Amino acid sequence: MSQRLQERLARAGITRKSQLHRQGFSRQQANAIWVGDLHRLRLETLERLAHVLGVTPWELFQWLYGESTTEVALQQQALHILEPFLRFWPTAAYAARQNPAAPAQRILPLVQPVFQLLEQWGVRLIGEVGACVPFDPHQHQSDRAPLAAGTPVRITHAGYWWGDRLLLRAVVTPVDTPEQSAPPADAPE
Repeated sequence: MSQRLQERLARAGITRKSQLHRQGFSRQQANAIWVGDLHRLRLETLERLAHVLGVTPWELFQWLYGESTTEVALQQQALHILEPFLRFWPTAAYAARQNPAAPAQRILPLVQPVFQLLEQWGVRLIGEVGACVPFDPHQHQSDRAPLAAGTPVRITHAGYWWGDRLLLRAVVTPVDTPEQSAPPADAPE
């Protein structure tokens, strides 16, 4: 990639790393660009590089990585960045729906476009938070000791499939556990 990038830079009149520095890139950024190590650069740096080359950021990604792989790579990177959100948002939304008077109710519709985009990318939810389902070790992860397949569990944190690939296992807890049915150790008898 560095050879192709250097050729593209030469067409834009940049034939040395020092010229990148004069274009406003730091020495580290200029070095990364010159050797084609673009994955270390922040998005705004890549946007500036695209501007220097006279292309849009999207055209830069397509040119560097090829059009067919760019969309998948972009989705994969976005899903990696969104992983904490994907893991915890459904649990927070579930808690907000349990209290209809809570102010959090008003923000629930604001994230709907994110889930519409994920649906277009082929990301599917593994059950709803709060749902009781039989334990499936292929798509569930117990928050406690190992469970046998088919054990009744409640989903506490969402899991996701991305196409036919497991993205995140749903975190589950057994429905009927000894801790839930036994009185606390310090409770009077």
